[in-house]
Amino acid sequence: MKRLFSAVFVSLLLFSVAGAQDLTLDNILSKYYKAMGYENLQKVNTIIMTGTMIQQDAMPVKIIRERPDQCFMEFDIQDITAYQGFDGQTAWWTTPWTGNPKPQIMPDDRAKDLKSRADFDGLLFNWKSKGHLVELIDLDTVETSQVYKLKITKKDGGIEFFFIDATKFILLKRLYYRVVRGKEVAMENYYRDYRSVQGVLFSFTQDTHFDGQPYNSLQFDAIELNKLVDGQIFRMPEK
Repeated sequence: MKRLFSAVFVSLLLFSVAGAQDLTLDNILSKYYKAMGYENLQKVNTIIMTGTMIQQDAMPVKIIRERPDQCFMEFDIQDITAYQGFDGQTAWWTTPWTGNPKPQIMPDDRAKDLKSRADFDGLLFNWKSKGHLVELIDLDTVETSQVYKLKITKKDGGIEFFFIDATKFILLKRLYYRVVRGKEVAMENYYRDYRSVQGVLFSFTQDTHFDGQPYNSLQFDAIELNKLVDGQIFRMPEK
């Protein structure tokens, strides 16, 4: 009986894997767009996310995004407020913890990451027209979930990997690399606690690992859509 159960389990597993392997990149992306609510996302022009960043201490955080590719982030570090912004052309930030509170142009490696996050619909939507290359690499696992591993070679030459759940077709992980002190290190974003907001699926908890170790966690309390936003906040202040 035990052998029979094992044989049935293995057969079901192989059937599941075989079925997953039959899907093409286009099939996977189509299911991903549907699962994430991309049809409804096209009706959204602004997103405001408020919550807490956990990194040793709990820090208030606010992220504002506006079509087509503008992004602004405000967060506190030890009661000092810092900002990051991208207006579609210029990526900038403030680093008051260094003793310099003035807005500065963001370094290229950090700017590339911010520009990716500023893409309102994400890298995978209309990727061909954006000049990216997307490839289906293989089946993989993220924690206990079977996923499709996609490689994205961006127009600017940067490379990222997206891991999409093979059953629910939601994004579970993003992997990219950053150069820190001359060393290339892996940056991993894990997406959890998905909830629907006006028919669009959002991850309310986003955990980041730096060089294989837990780094910080973004935990959102509220996500609001189509609220009026002052477009000036995305531009680098003169002072």
